[in-house]
Amino acid sequence: MTRGIPALGAYAALSAGFDVYAGERVQQYSPMTLAAVSFGLVTAVFLGWDLVVRGPSEVLRPVRARRADVLALNATTAVGWLTMLYALVRLEPAVVNVVGLAVGPVLTVLLEPVLRRRARPLRTEVVVSVAITVVLAVLVWGSLAGRSAVGGLGTGDAVIGLALTLVSGVASTGNLIFSKRLSDAGFGPRAVMSVRFPVTLVTAWAVVLLSGRSGELGPALPSAAVLAVLGVGLPLYLIQVGLRHTEPITASLFSALSPPLAFLLQLTDARLSVAPLTLVCVVAITLLIGVGVLARHRHEQRARPREHDPGVIPHHPPPIPDPDPNPNPEGARPL
Repeated sequence: MTRGIPALGAYAALSAGFDVYAGERVQQYSPMTLAAVSFGLVTAVFLGWDLVVRGPSEVLRPVRARRADVLALNATTAVGWLTMLYALVRLEPAVVNVVGLAVGPVLTVLLEPVLRRRARPLRTEVVVSVAITVVLAVLVWGSLAGRSAVGGLGTGDAVIGLALTLVSGVASTGNLIFSKRLSDAGFGPRAVMSVRFPVTLVTAWAVVLLSGRSGELGPALPSAAVLAVLGVGLPLYLIQVGLRHTEPITASLFSALSPPLAFLLQLTDARLSVAPLTLVCVVAITLLIGVGVLARHRHEQRARPREHDPGVIPHHPPPIPDPDPNPNPEGARPL
């Protein structure tokens, strides 16, 4: 697990920065315009790189071998990212960040035993997930009551924003699990990144072109390029690396460490004010996440063979005897 934590930590930090930056950018450009350009750039880099290095046949191997998982990964990527961008139009970044990520541990506990039958969450992880749900409910109430950083919201905007955020959280949870399934099947981060964006790309570009927003593409290019590198490509690559060494529940818990960073970063946005309730909920969820990650780490430590413990005799298979220890005693060349 310690090999995956650095990648997950970097992913959490970049996710916080993405939410704050995207929350400010979607006030100027359509979320679909930003998605069309940023995901187009990411797809061009990863798919182009993989085509040159491995060739078309190898790039399509995940599709041939695990078609259902690749389709599910595409669908959850599109739903998760597009709904999050629209939620940022209505809610403060820290709320979108914490709601979208905090529902992940709860849903992972429920879905992972079904989608990955070998995996079982720990009792502590279940308790942490339930506690996160309670704090999440308080945060939702605060947003509806006008106690978030954006101040008073209309009931309609708050409900729509929260609904979009919850949908994004559900999709992101499925995304983690299907990413892990592909990783378990032997496909590395680059192979997964090459085939995960087509549905998102087609959806975003279709909406932009059909809605007559193509004029936004040029002005939105610099902002979308920043989102492509720091908000989409690098974070998703890091989460795939992290999933090679951790369980989805650990990735889901650890990824939710980004809300405290989002809360701090959003203070640079003049639209937003300090919201004490948001801060208290973010800190509570962060502490709960730490408990869950620590429990998983201790569980993995206990599960490892204690070969360095002098009180434990390691099991090694007996050596296979040589049936003829001196097959050529005269040193003559075999016939």
